[in-house]
Amino acid sequence: MNLKETLLTMAASLVTGLVLALFAVIQSPYNALTSLIGVGVVIMYFRKFDRTRSRVTFVIFSILYYLLSVFMIAVYQYVPAQT
Repeated sequence: MNLKETLLTMAASLVTGLVLALFAVIQSPYNALTSLIGVGVVIMYFRKFDRTRSRVTFVIFSILYYLLSVFMIAVYQYVPAQT
């Protein structure tokens, strides 16, 4: 992978992870929109990169970004604000 592929993989997996985290957190009518955005990003990425290594890297980093995003959202929601 060259630098351009690496940066595009990281950006696409970050967007996908964040959108999946938002899908898990927000209410019903709006989570359908986030799922469509996530599917669109995945389809665009998979069309651009057809190597198995790039796709596996994308999926792994998307899962990692999802877990990190859900953790950060949970911390933000449940830790009381300091006054």
